[in-house]
Amino acid sequence: MFFGFSALECYVAIVAIFAVIYLFTPRKNIWLPFLVITVLFAVLAYNLTPDVTDDLTTYYHHMDIFRNEGKNGLNYALEENWFEWRTYRVSLYYFYLLSKLPNNSYLSAVTIFIVYFLGFYVLYKFSKKFDISKFDLFLASMFFISTYWYYDTASGIRNGLTFAVVFACAYQQFVEKRHILLCYIGYIMAVFMHSSGIVPVILVVITIITYKLSGKFVNFLLFFGLIIGGSLINYLSEITDNSFIQSLALKAEAHVEDTAFSGNTRFYVNITVLVVVILLLLYLSNYISKSVYADDLKKFYKFMSIVISFCVGAIFSHLLFIRFARWILPLIGSILFMLCMKIQLEIENSKDSYGLQNGMFIQKSFLSKIRPLVYIVYIGYTAVSFWYSLNGSSLVWIHF
Repeated sequence: MFFGFSALECYVAIVAIFAVIYLFTPRKNIWLPFLVITVLFAVLAYNLTPDVTDDLTTYYHHMDIFRNEGKNGLNYALEENWFEWRTYRVSLYYFYLLSKLPNNSYLSAVTIFIVYFLGFYVLYKFSKKFDISKFDLFLASMFFISTYWYYDTASGIRNGLTFAVVFACAYQQFVEKRHILLCYIGYIMAVFMHSSGIVPVILVVITIITYKLSGKFVNFLLFFGLIIGGSLINYLSEITDNSFIQSLALKAEAHVEDTAFSGNTRFYVNITVLVVVILLLLYLSNYISKSVYADDLKKFYKFMSIVISFCVGAIFSHLLFIRFARWILPLIGSILFMLCMKIQLEIENSKDSYGLQNGMFIQKSFLSKIRPLVYIVYIGYTAVSFWYSLNGSSLVWIHF
């Protein structure tokens, strides 16, 4: 118990505190509630006790070795190749550096702080750049909170951290268009943090190479990309002893052997997130090309479309799909919602007769009429997702 509350009750209280502070914070200082919830989530993670089956328990054991043995422990980890650390040395040095702190609890706390800081940073910067309303930003933030898997990040560490870094770098590169060198460094670190990091980085590269090509053509390639990519990786693993290629080959084989549609409720919940994100993308597609922001959003919109298409193709690769569904789709769903509401309202309220001249009056009128319905469905889905996160997701396992 923590101040008389269970870990799950503390999680709910933190979200409630965020909502109250957000309500009374002026738009110009709206960064404050995001900072508060990030710090409180980190404090909660610091006080969590991992189960014996969690990866975190094993990480704590290794960090104890690093703390007691110093560089000798680091060298021993490399010799034994724990977690394939000869290849994924970024995660090795991440654990080693954090082992210098007074206790192991800082591992989850620091990870949660980084991940949520990056997520809310993207939402805040996006809302500021495109003048998103305070209400829409709040709804988008609650969608992110409700569909993001907090305990999986706090206990698993590497996957959540990897995807958070890649997405934040993609946003910074494609939208803010600043600190590009740091973005490339972030991509490299993600690739050598965990094997799953190579996939979102590849999608970033595909975005850069193909953003001028037809979206349908690129999506067609992505849909079959898992088969092609898996075969290529297996071929390379046969002709080279490179540890990175060998690691990817083992992971690819494991993904294929895992059965996606096994009746797991948590998997189907991830499917619903994908469906909601696809519907938002389709809704936005009617407006994005006519928006004054089209040029600023072109590459990032392409990146989000590519990620969504890839997720559809990755459904039968269970582990790969759920990683995207739990750590990238929540942010994409939040951003697409803010874009939908902002761009549609501006176009519908504009005095430009572009839509009428091009025979789009009926379509615009219909989409305008269902705007309240989009709000209702989005809010309803967010509420149900939050309820499920408390009753069916990995949050049910958190305890002090």
